[in-house]
Amino acid sequence: MSPISALTAEEIDALEPSFLGPTWQQAPDGSWLLPEHTLGWQVAGWCAEYLRAEDGGPWRFTREQLRWTLWWYAVDENGRFLYRKGVLQRLKGWG
Repeated sequence: MSPISALTAEEIDALEPSFLGPTWQQAPDGSWLLPEHTLGWQVAGWCAEYLRAEDGGPWRFTREQLRWTLWWYAVDENGRFLYRKGVLQRLKGWG
C-alpha cells in the first residue's frame, strides 16, 4: 500500500466545502435561509437573559450557532419538531 500524499496549500484552498442540513442553505441573494416556525428565538432569548459569558456579560451565540439553534428548534405548523436527531461537530474551541 502506498502512502497518501499530502496536499499543498493551494490544493487545500481549492477544495470545495461540504455543508449538510438546512443551517447552511442560502437564498439567491446570499442571505441565510431561516425556518418559518422555530422556538429557537425563545431559546436564544433565554440564554441571553440567564447565561453569562466569561467576561460577565450576556451569553451571545455566534451567527452559525444561532442559525443551528433556530433550525434545531424548528417546528411545523402544528408545533411538532422537524428534527429529532442531529449532530454538530466542530473543532475544540469553536464556540
